[in-house]
Amino acid sequence: MKILATIYKEFLLLIRDPGGMALIFIMPLALVIVMALVQDAPFRDYQEFRIDVLLIDNDTDSLSAKLKEAFNASRNVNLIILSDTVEATALVRSGKYKAAIIIPKDASNTLRKNTRQLITSIFSNFGLAADQTDSAELPIVTLEILLDPAIKANFQQTLSGAIEKIIATVQTGWVLEELQNQLSEGNAEAKKIDFDLSQIIQVSQRYASENKYQGLVLNSVQHNVPAWTMFAMFFILYPLAGNFIKEREEGSMLRLRLISGSQFPIISGKFAFYFIVCLVQFLMMILVGIFVMPFLGLSKLVLGEDVVLIFITASCVAMAATGYGILIAVYFRTAQQALSFGSISVVILSAIGGVWVPVYVMPEILQTLSQFSPMSWGLESFNDLFLRQASFQTILPNLLRLVGFALVTGTASIIVNNARTVE
Repeated sequence: MKILATIYKEFLLLIRDPGGMALIFIMPLALVIVMALVQDAPFRDYQEFRIDVLLIDNDTDSLSAKLKEAFNASRNVNLIILSDTVEATALVRSGKYKAAIIIPKDASNTLRKNTRQLITSIFSNFGLAADQTDSAELPIVTLEILLDPAIKANFQQTLSGAIEKIIATVQTGWVLEELQNQLSEGNAEAKKIDFDLSQIIQVSQRYASENKYQGLVLNSVQHNVPAWTMFAMFFILYPLAGNFIKEREEGSMLRLRLISGSQFPIISGKFAFYFIVCLVQFLMMILVGIFVMPFLGLSKLVLGEDVVLIFITASCVAMAATGYGILIAVYFRTAQQALSFGSISVVILSAIGGVWVPVYVMPEILQTLSQFSPMSWGLESFNDLFLRQASFQTILPNLLRLVGFALVTGTASIIVNNARTVE
């Protein structure tokens, strides 16, 4: 009964505090919507970017034709043909275009000669008859890529890698063709074989998900909804610590202590009430992800199929958040100390826990520190459930960490509060 009475008291305190209600329920909803909108473009940069690239074709031969064919088939690059190198340089320097590819004059012909010279050298090394070609050293063909100084590193690497792959494919084809030419020399009956290198080896990509969830990847909504939900849960310490310290300063806590003889029912009642509040926050944020995000032009939040595991994970996060809030409330003597330390510590835990940006794009030292953040444990569990359709055994270690964190902070809260009462 004492626990129920404490829950009811906390409920009355909360509904009589419009500012606290807004902080707990309205601000997190606004925050997750704003962050999802703000981070939508950066997430697309990593996953489905498309950039305009200038092409100055001074070759007009096989190499440039292959480059055009490959890039025209790409979903990530839109080629724009120009003839003036100076104009292209100015456009890239101004930032209007992110890159320009300059194919030098006679590039295809020089590559063919280099290929022929290479095959002849190989044949001669093995004592085989070969066509005599000019042994003079031929110039190296250099394709120049002009880059906007502000271009992102992943764009630069993708573009350079694509060009190198295309050139390697073209040159391999010419090597095989020249081999056939020299091997068939003097044999009128020999016929050249047409070949397609793509039929020898292909690269196929797919996500390691069930067929129903193919194509579902970490996007702005899938990241921000669970991430900022946990952030909101941990900020439960604001009303919790504020009310707790206010009761202590006004003497209400001492009177409750004298009546009940034990602080356990009071701590347990507060824990139970704010645990329920955290779950209500979670439910509201999930509904926003499912029903509101699509109206804003964002992706719909996909939960997966195991609702029970999602609820268990949310409960473990709520326990950890509530336990931490109570520890902050009982440890600090003034509301200013508690709220200042609490807000800064929650921001730090969220930053290293992957709330602001995914852990995998952080520096290595922060990736190591993230393993000690309860928000990282919760976020990884939600990603496992939402994106990977993981089993209970997969998320169990992180759930145990969250429950352990809640038990440690809760036990510490009782010990500290009893010590403060004796004082």
